[in-house]
Amino acid sequence: MEYAVPLGRRFRALKLWFVMRYFGRAGLMANLREHIRLAEGFGKRVDEHPDFERIALTPFSVVCFRYKPAGVDEGRLNAINQRLIEAINATGEFFLSSTVLHDQFTLRVAIGNIHTREKHVERLWELMLEKSSEALTS
Repeated sequence: MEYAVPLGRRFRALKLWFVMRYFGRAGLMANLREHIRLAEGFGKRVDEHPDFERIALTPFSVVCFRYKPAGVDEGRLNAINQRLIEAINATGEFFLSSTVLHDQFTLRVAIGNIHTREKHVERLWELMLEKSSEALTS
């Protein structure tokens, strides 16, 4: 990002023009559809796993969810989810962001890089399962 065209008022439009010119309408639509498909797949994994819960709908390519294992009181869940996101980000493979919704610490996966593929989403889910058990016990 530091080597990009400056973000002055005139150049923001130029950067968008470059993207539109490079991909074209069909290419932009295909990228958006693929990112939404990947996010829906990740959201489906969250929905199907008994220890995770989706916090919001996924109309685009951002999935908001949290780790909520059975038998853990609400008071500890925020700390567990905080440790989970820190553990995943510490690997350097992925970067998850977070937010607080209704006093719940929530993890956010945003799929938007043009190089993101199904294998990356699968790897993130594997890492999520691995690190979630560690976050629960630490």
